[in-house]
Amino acid sequence: MGENKEIDHLDEMLVIWAREIPDLDPLTEGIVERIQILAKAFDRSLDETLVETDLDRRAYHLLGHLRSQGSPYRMSAGRLAVGMRLSSGTMTNRLDRLEAAGLIRRLPDPDDRRGTLVEPTEAGHAAWDRAVETQAKREATIASVLAEPERQELYRLLRHLMRAFPGKFHSHGSQPRDEPHKDQGHEHPDSEPSGG
Repeated sequence: MGENKEIDHLDEMLVIWAREIPDLDPLTEGIVERIQILAKAFDRSLDETLVETDLDRRAYHLLGHLRSQGSPYRMSAGRLAVGMRLSSGTMTNRLDRLEAAGLIRRLPDPDDRRGTLVEPTEAGHAAWDRAVETQAKREATIASVLAEPERQELYRLLRHLMRAFPGKFHSHGSQPRDEPHKDQGHEHPDSEPSGG
């Protein structure tokens, strides 16, 4: 992996696995391991932010999905369920909880007499803004270990690496953060920023 004085525990483990698995490319394995470790660390960081701002992930995701629509941040319950890839029953239960918490309100849909529109309340907007701003500060602190040119280069390289998964992330109009999270029943924050 080249000469590097900043050897850490992962580097040491990769040396061991390269010895045990001759066909293993330690550089590729190291890249994958570091991305996975960082993804979990950023995920934990968001968890801490949501605890601090008294907002759970489900509310955060749903409010973010509404915010991504632009003013007046309003969607039908049906479209919201489709966009977040939730069943109508799950969406109804989620809306019930958020409405009881004062984070969203339901309105009659003028285009569908049996339909309902959903929009954030002022409290919902404020809660989501607070969480995003808090997480943005956390992520800025984390990213500050890199100089600006390094951040730009890392962004470019990661975008290029994502192209190894055709159609998954890089197509125009795709929403890479709109997929269900792989653990703990979390969803990704839809189209909203994590904070950074």
